[in-house]
Amino acid sequence: MQYRIVQSVLVAVLIVGLLGCDAIWGRAEKKKVTGQVVSLSDLPASARATIDRLTAGGEIKKLEKEKQEGIVIYDVEAKVKDKDVEYDVASDGKVLTAEESVSYILLPAPVQAAAMKYFGSAEGLKTSREIEKGKTFYEVEGKKGGSTIALKLDETGKIVEEEK
Repeated sequence: MQYRIVQSVLVAVLIVGLLGCDAIWGRAEKKKVTGQVVSLSDLPASARATIDRLTAGGEIKKLEKEKQEGIVIYDVEAKVKDKDVEYDVASDGKVLTAEESVSYILLPAPVQAAAMKYFGSAEGLKTSREIEKGKTFYEVEGKKGGSTIALKLDETGKIVEEEK
């Protein structure tokens, strides 16, 4: 019974999240790049309006201008409604990526099982949901063998990326 409730809540959260993220479908490939710190007033009006909308009622922790594959991207990290969020926004205001922290209990069962198998426990794990090119991925970060490791998993629990 409790599993059914958790499953129903998870499905509802995913549906609402996906419906609110229709601008993400054309997301560019994310690369680790150090950007130039900028302020909102430095941004083009379209990008600024999108970031204002996405972070309304929250606090921007970091705002950087980066260039990825010749395209200017604004990398935003913020705290909104007690959630850590991160967005990549193009100069024209298009949202390229969206990531938000989620509770471990809200991860799909196959993702929970894969994380439990990999880390041996759910204790101390940081989890988030990311929408990239219309696909949902989950990031699970934890300690293994004294090192911090971040796993990127698809909805079936398959590890698609491992970062040490």
